[in-house]
Amino acid sequence: MRVDLFLKLMGITKTRMAAKRLCDGGWVLHGSNPLKPSFELQGGEDLLVKLPMREMMFRVAALPPGKSVSKPDRAKFLEVLSITEIQ
Repeated sequence: MRVDLFLKLMGITKTRMAAKRLCDGGWVLHGSNPLKPSFELQGGEDLLVKLPMREMMFRVAALPPGKSVSKPDRAKFLEVLSITEIQ
């Protein structure tokens, strides 16, 4: 599954285009490497997403089977490791 679609499905961004902009700007990292929006997630990756007011580190626990995920089901696919507020 593409990283931009995953970010949208997990509610990190509201739209896939917003996720694409984060990736294009170098704000989505795997280790110290910025990811392209088309990066294919396999599951088990640790990602750092830098948003305007916070940084989120999370692990991709699993990949959703379809193109939509309900809010209660998001916890099955995403494990939040840390959230840092930036001032």
